Amino acid sequence: MAITKQNSINKNVRQILIGFGALFGIYLLLLISEAAFFEDRFGSKVIIAGADVSWQQKAEAIKTVEAAWQKYKLSQVTISGDQSSASDLIKSVAAEKSVSQALAEQQSGYLGLSVLRPQDYALSIEANETKISEVLSKGADKYDTPPVNAQLIFKDSVQIVPEKDGLRVALPESKSSILTGLANLEDSIELKIVLVKPELDQSSAQEAAASVFALIKDPINLNSIRGADTISSTKLKSWVKVVPENNKSVVIAETLIPVENKYQYFDEGLIEVYVKGLAGQINQVPANAQLGLQNNQVVIVAPEKEGYQLDEIKTLEQILGITKENRTIELAVAVNKAEIRSDNFAELGLTGLISTGWSNFAGSPTNRIHNVKTGASKFNGVLIKPNEDFSFNEALGPVEAYTGYLPELVILQDKTVPQYGGGLCQVSSTAFRAALNAGLPILERTMHAYPVSYYKPYGVDATIYIPKPDLVFNNNTGKYIFIQTRVEGTKLYFDFYGTKPVNASKFSGTIDGSNAVAVVENVNPSLYDQGARGAGSFTAAFYRLITDPSGKVTRTDTFISKYDSPDKYPH
Repeated sequence: MAITKQNSINKNVRQILIGFGALFGIYLLLLISEAAFFEDRFGSKVIIAGADVSWQQKAEAIKTVEAAWQKYKLSQVTISGDQSSASDLIKSVAAEKSVSQALAEQQSGYLGLSVLRPQDYALSIEANETKISEVLSKGADKYDTPPVNAQLIFKDSVQIVPEKDGLRVALPESKSSILTGLANLEDSIELKIVLVKPELDQSSAQEAAASVFALIKDPINLNSIRGADTISSTKLKSWVKVVPENNKSVVIAETLIPVENKYQYFDEGLIEVYVKGLAGQINQVPANAQLGLQNNQVVIVAPEKEGYQLDEIKTLEQILGITKENRTIELAVAVNKAEIRSDNFAELGLTGLISTGWSNFAGSPTNRIHNVKTGASKFNGVLIKPNEDFSFNEALGPVEAYTGYLPELVILQDKTVPQYGGGLCQVSSTAFRAALNAGLPILERTMHAYPVSYYKPYGVDATIYIPKPDLVFNNNTGKYIFIQTRVEGTKLYFDFYGTKPVNASKFSGTIDGSNAVAVVENVNPSLYDQGARGAGSFTAAFYRLITDPSGKVTRTDTFISKYDSPDKYPH
């Protein structure tokens, strides 16, 4: 009997399993049938960018969406009250891509449910970024309104003007709204406009009022080694701007404005302007003692002047840090000494004349003579520092009508033409000769393109033109060199004063030093290659022999000048 009962149970279980299997088989058949039916077809209540594609196959849905776009692009889109053409805002749409993506999403869900529940999809679009930026900019111009802080007005008493909220177009959120609206082919889109609260409200202004009034009611006294000054109460009032110490915002009232518990009470920008003006009154560039000649000795003819420099950063901090108790500021003013002073004059080493260079400008036209004298005057009183590479062009400065020059002939490229400053090579050549006679190393020197009679002996010239070519030599004497220029008759002189080098210079037209002379103006250069580059062309060479105190030659400098034919440079 027990066996019969067990068999009955097993039979029931088998029947239940068979029933479940049949139901599962039917469900699978339904799923397979549904998948086949909806493989290329939408379910119910499917919307793409406002177009109903319910129960439509893919090809039909694409046409429906494309038709909706074609209609939409002819319309005007209202964006927060302003209209723009839809065709301007959207460059193109991808109807087929949009439909395919919607179908794929439907099929990825649980079949039987995904085809029945409502579905809403956006259109894949390529937006016109430039046009949308213009719309956002226009919206910002229209709606952006800066907040107005509560203001402290100081008259007979402190008055508080209430704050006002501002508005601002939230650009990222607004752009997202526009793109979403366009992707759904919406006729009306709203920008995202947010409220902007002011930094200072009435309660904060009231909190700061007493402190502000205490800071501005009395003037501030300024003391320095340059004298005394005062910042008036009226000036302080004009600087008032209350902001939190941790938030340097730019909100300025006729007087003042506060913020969080701790405040800064003045506008740094306005105080910076004041401090710069104060520095303009205090600052002074140190002036060297003026040197001159007496009995052929370099002497101080006018004393030096100290320089002064206001510490602007510290002054700003001092003003911002004033209190109602401390109304006096000791300004930080640095004293800068001049480079050339009475107390260090002896250290300059200007013990006597170390060299002279001269040239003769006889026969020069009036404008050339004027330019020679004007150019030479630029070097009178010039100091060359120890080890300085002295640039003739830098010391000369601009060569223009406004610097005193007249038009005269210069050699320029392949012509001889009139220009302002013609004749200045007389000055550079004379300086070159003084440097040669002093034994100074010549770092840059260029001969003239063709031989010029003003610069005899040939080969002892140096042409210049702003900015190049230049004449550059080094002051290797270990002391300063003081330049004096003078014109006597038709001769120009450069006198170098300083400490005479222990080594001496002599000059020769041959490298062996035969017939050497003491100054370069008397050298007899060797001339060769005459006519090799045309009529009147030649090469000139001379040598500078540097000798130690015993007379031994320690260095020989070679100077070779290859002159072209003057015929190549007509004028």
